[in-house]
Amino acid sequence: MSCVVSFFTKETFLTGKDEKMILELTYYLSLFLFLFAYAAVLVRFVMLLLSIGWIGYEKKLIRRGVDNYPKVSLLIPAFNEEATIVESLTHVINSEYPDLEIIVVNDGSKDNTLSLLIEAFELKENRKLELTESIPTQSVRGVFTNNAIRNLIVVDKNNGGKADALNCAINASSGEYVLALDADTVLTKNTIKYLIKPVLTDDRTVVTSGSIRIMPESRKYSLLSDLQKIEFVNSISLFRTGWNYLNANLIVSGALGLFNKKIMLEVGGYHNLAIGEDMEVIVRIHRCLLDKKVPYRILQLALPTCFTEPVPSVKDMIKQRTRWQKGLLSSLRLNTKLFLRPRYKSIGLIALPFYFLFEVLSPFLEVLGLLLYAFLLLYGGKTFSFSIFDGFMPVGPWLPLYVWCAGLIFAIFNDWLSITIDKFMLRGMSWKDYGRLLISSALGPFFYHFLQLYCKIKGTLQYFFTIQTSTVWSTKR
Repeated sequence: MSCVVSFFTKETFLTGKDEKMILELTYYLSLFLFLFAYAAVLVRFVMLLLSIGWIGYEKKLIRRGVDNYPKVSLLIPAFNEEATIVESLTHVINSEYPDLEIIVVNDGSKDNTLSLLIEAFELKENRKLELTESIPTQSVRGVFTNNAIRNLIVVDKNNGGKADALNCAINASSGEYVLALDADTVLTKNTIKYLIKPVLTDDRTVVTSGSIRIMPESRKYSLLSDLQKIEFVNSISLFRTGWNYLNANLIVSGALGLFNKKIMLEVGGYHNLAIGEDMEVIVRIHRCLLDKKVPYRILQLALPTCFTEPVPSVKDMIKQRTRWQKGLLSSLRLNTKLFLRPRYKSIGLIALPFYFLFEVLSPFLEVLGLLLYAFLLLYGGKTFSFSIFDGFMPVGPWLPLYVWCAGLIFAIFNDWLSITIDKFMLRGMSWKDYGRLLISSALGPFFYHFLQLYCKIKGTLQYFFTIQTSTVWSTKR
């Protein structure tokens, strides 16, 4: 959304040179905010266009035949997941991937997560199976297996947070690649095959991720769930694929991320004090491989898909998005030495500055614009015709409305474009859903944008005014 600034004042508010100076300062500030806001919207639009070409490449890629699939270890950290863990794990066990190891880590759950797993899959404690200690974690209390389901391992450990649980799962894994998956995530039958194909066709590829979608039958229609569907298509399925061209993807969703295990061990696994462990480990992998000057690729894919439940309420969304913002800041702060350094190529020169400017700084600048608009409107009464371009862009009462409407239309157009790409290139929705999402997207800037704005500002302030001593589990990603 555009940062909106008004240009009103009272005739008696300031006079002479002081008035002119304030007006000029306001003008330059408004012009800066205008260009800054539109830069973010333009970048998103360009990324959506780039995603069209990438999807075409990806479709050709998945049609290639594979003789031997490598072993993949599926890592599922679980904390108080009794509502979904059995159903999600059943879907995973029925996956068509030929060589799959499934490792569930119960991170000291306080509900019936462990007992439900033991009962549903007839598990028994296996005292002979010893885990490696490649990455330090909280102590393991027990390991459970079933000889009839030989590829399933359930580890029970003391609570240490999601990052610690993932590290424990890595220690227990024996696959060449590890796939991190949220406990409430449901895979499609071909998801893992699609994720692994870029790795098999290009040995430079060390990480891949896929699309996260809201379960279509998860709950009855609600505007909030529809807006989440639009956001996931726009921001994950499409926007991030544009970064592939620069090899500058900084985020691989914790809900679906495939890693070369050797690389994960080399960087020391997930960081226990990183709030956004999924982003932080990706930036660390970039840093490690760039320091070693090793050719590599980290890819966001559009076709591999998993499904998850939507956040059910505004209250839960605020908690989730606040945590996401703190995770972003944690990752940026832990990697400040990469900023604007040519040695780190597109990561240091483009991606990290982009996230800082448009995800951290932009919300505050937008609020600054809104406050300035309200203040000047309060003292309004006289319009100005001042312009550094001799009237080319006159300052008047309608300019803020023009700016706001232009930003609104462009934001809605971007959403429509992403929905249309998803419908016709990814086949991700029915005609009924397509029509409904087109209507819902027109309401997003009036509600969803300001909700996200609030969460980003709240998360930023909380991050700088609280001390993080460990990673925490949230009820929703």
